[in-house]
Amino acid sequence: MIVGYGIDIMNTARIRTVIDRYGESFLKRVYTLREREYADRRIRGSEQVYAAFWATKEAVMKALGTGARHGVFFKDIEVMHERSGRPYVRLSGASKVFSESLGADNILVSMSHLEELVVATAILEKTSS
Repeated sequence: MIVGYGIDIMNTARIRTVIDRYGESFLKRVYTLREREYADRRIRGSEQVYAAFWATKEAVMKALGTGARHGVFFKDIEVMHERSGRPYVRLSGASKVFSESLGADNILVSMSHLEELVVATAILEKTSS
């Protein structure tokens, strides 16, 4: 059963502008070390990865029904990848608490990229009775 759904779209140029303006302070506030290492290894440009991770985090926040409020922080939602490349998220802090309160025991995420646009979706599922 679906207990939450979220979608977000982000412009890569917007993330690039924020990174240029705030640099390390922005990156450290929003992204985990693993996310930053992953983005910085990408040949096609880290801004696109950072934008996709931002959109994924926002989509999860929308699925939780919190947005970036109620103690839910961007770094509480970590975007990871399986060896196959399939993305998944790892929750901590308040985002994990909200997910558990919804009864979610599975989170599906998907990201898609164009040159300057990225989109992400998140579905929170309750698979057990």
